[in-house]
Amino acid sequence: MGSEKHIAENGTGHLIDDEWLIAYAAGNLSEAKSALVATHASFHPVLQRKIHSAEAMGGALMESSDEATLSDGFYEKLLAKLDDTDQQDQPAMPTLKDDAKTIFPRPLTNYLNQRPDELKWRFMGPGMSQVKLRCEDNGEKLWLLRAKGGTEIPSHGHNGHEFTLVLQGSYSVEGQLFGVGDMELAADDIDDHRPIISEGEDCICLVVTEAPINLKSLIGKAFQPFIGL
Repeated sequence: MGSEKHIAENGTGHLIDDEWLIAYAAGNLSEAKSALVATHASFHPVLQRKIHSAEAMGGALMESSDEATLSDGFYEKLLAKLDDTDQQDQPAMPTLKDDAKTIFPRPLTNYLNQRPDELKWRFMGPGMSQVKLRCEDNGEKLWLLRAKGGTEIPSHGHNGHEFTLVLQGSYSVEGQLFGVGDMELAADDIDDHRPIISEGEDCICLVVTEAPINLKSLIGKAFQPFIGL
């Protein structure tokens, strides 16, 4: 899967690219990324439809294609069919939330297997706290970030991709606003990532980092071993 295109911007917000939906439907993502994609899709009926279509069409294409066809243009066929699905006038599917009072959609609450108010938040820096949910053997981590309104996240770079899904509140990066249900990709070549939390309510995000982040300040470097990111 190419790294140059992961997030599509359209009228419904910042949505993860179709290639990730196909990988999710095929069971080819890590547990951390699968939880992220499932949670992201729960905010967007169009993504739910595409996942269901990818599951159905992937099976149909595999049954109707020989090995040579599968290795030559299989994903292109599936992507083209998903584009057709996106254009079809289909009824909206309901979002997958347990309760209007919780900010955590059902895929995430199922993954947590505990009540959101039972989470143990740990200090991460001024105005910030985090909960680690999953650490993969390859260094990939799934975690929750909570930051107070108005907080400026310290400048940092990335040794791998960082995916951030907004569950509550909002933040901006270089003039782009990310709100509830939006996904941001910070690519591995970004050297100066500085999200700014919007004033008002706390911002809570579900995050996947593929590798440790690169904190720029001396204080940040000193704290990094304690926050484990």
